[in-house]
Amino acid sequence: MRVSEQTQKQILAVLRRMAEATARKDLDGMVALADPDFRGFGTGLDEKAIGREAYRRQLERDFSQAETISLEFSDIRIGAEGTVAWVMAGMVYRIVADGVSQTLNGRLTAVLRGTGHAWVFAQMHYSLPAQGQEEGRSYPA
Repeated sequence: MRVSEQTQKQILAVLRRMAEATARKDLDGMVALADPDFRGFGTGLDEKAIGREAYRRQLERDFSQAETISLEFSDIRIGAEGTVAWVMAGMVYRIVADGVSQTLNGRLTAVLRGTGHAWVFAQMHYSLPAQGQEEGRSYPA
């Protein structure tokens, strides 16, 4: 689906604000980017957020366990129709936790809703590629 240049710029700005708020561990800034009826999955078995307050609690946990954190997006694909947009992107988290540096190469899919004044995340899903799954194989070994 073709996306207007204006919508493309607006969605990219939301992703930029998300990355900036992540680096600052800015809970309010992150939660402001979420719809009140937000839904999301993280990479952990217990990481499921239903509602903005559940998302806040997940972010509090994430931020408290990281001394530093940064987020970068790549290969961003945006589609939209009316007041609904969807995003698919690669992402890299660089984290220092318990004094150990980690780089997590993951993926993001998200649905955003246009409110008339801003785009907010209605749904989000983070994933990490399955370990032990060889290229060209459909399932991990």
